[in-house]
Amino acid sequence: MTADVSEEEKPVTPPVPEYLSPLRWQWILFVTRRQEVRFLYWPAQHPAGHRRIRMFDRGGYDIGTLVWKVCDACRVGSINKISITIEHQRQDLGRRLIRRALADGPGYTWQTTGQSPEAKHFFPALEKEMGTAFPQYGGVCEHLAPSPGHRPLPPGRHPRPVLEHGI
Repeated sequence: MTADVSEEEKPVTPPVPEYLSPLRWQWILFVTRRQEVRFLYWPAQHPAGHRRIRMFDRGGYDIGTLVWKVCDACRVGSINKISITIEHQRQDLGRRLIRRALADGPGYTWQTTGQSPEAKHFFPALEKEMGTAFPQYGGVCEHLAPSPGHRPLPPGRHPRPVLEHGI
């Protein structure tokens, strides 16, 4: 006799982040089990490429993302996207992410892409707190602008994310 388990009774397992094996993801969840939030960092493919951090809660669910670029030649950084689920906002996570991005370009000029209504309140508060301006569309350097005909890398050519500590 087999017991039928309804869809509601089956345990829900969080999806494995892209470019990670299920075994590596289980290891990350295990070693960070006491942390409220774990941060995975995807490095840039080239010096002025996108860098990305995704945040995951204790259950392994995706709760936020930061995407940024840095041009060392022009000493410019650009915050391209920051998003955090509503349930996890106002917990200092956005500030922690921005501090992490700023660490890649200390003393650089920073800018943002288009800002949501929430971001139009968030970035001015950060400007006062951190002493760094975050103008919207602050004049992208030629290295941070997407190249004509730019295409993402084909599958299998992406960097493997690493567990980021100290954010």
